[in-house]
Amino acid sequence: MASTTMTPGRTVRKIQPIPQARNRFELAMWLFMRYSGLALVFLALSHFWMQHVLIGTHEIEFAGTQLRWGISGEPVTVEQLIWRTYYAVMLVLAVVHGINGVRQVAYDYFAHRPAVYKGLMGVVVAVATLISLGGIAALFIGAAAGTGEAALR
Repeated sequence: MASTTMTPGRTVRKIQPIPQARNRFELAMWLFMRYSGLALVFLALSHFWMQHVLIGTHEIEFAGTQLRWGISGEPVTVEQLIWRTYYAVMLVLAVVHGINGVRQVAYDYFAHRPAVYKGLMGVVVAVATLISLGGIAALFIGAAAGTGEAALR
């Protein structure tokens, strides 16, 4: 709200309308940031609680992770599918939430230079896609038997 003083001692307030989003996509992305942020807080806190309270950091071992995630080549149990889905949702939400944040900041700085903005966003989306595909592939392919213990030695 803006205020102006017309006469001494009397303030008249002008109500300015809320700025409209650039388009419907911007409104959808604004809402997505709020809801995905809320979901990510829940997912991150539940992950922290499971790893640090239920299991305990001193008890986390590769064998337990293998049980939760499964060994490649073996049938996947329902519990393993739930764990994989949980982490895939967290990964995808975090990446898309991050890309949207970078998109908004890049627009603030490069809106007056559309070619730079589009080029930057192309690079960001390509890198994020590669990271996401790699993470999801790791989630759903499973762990290879024996590789974790050998890597720890």
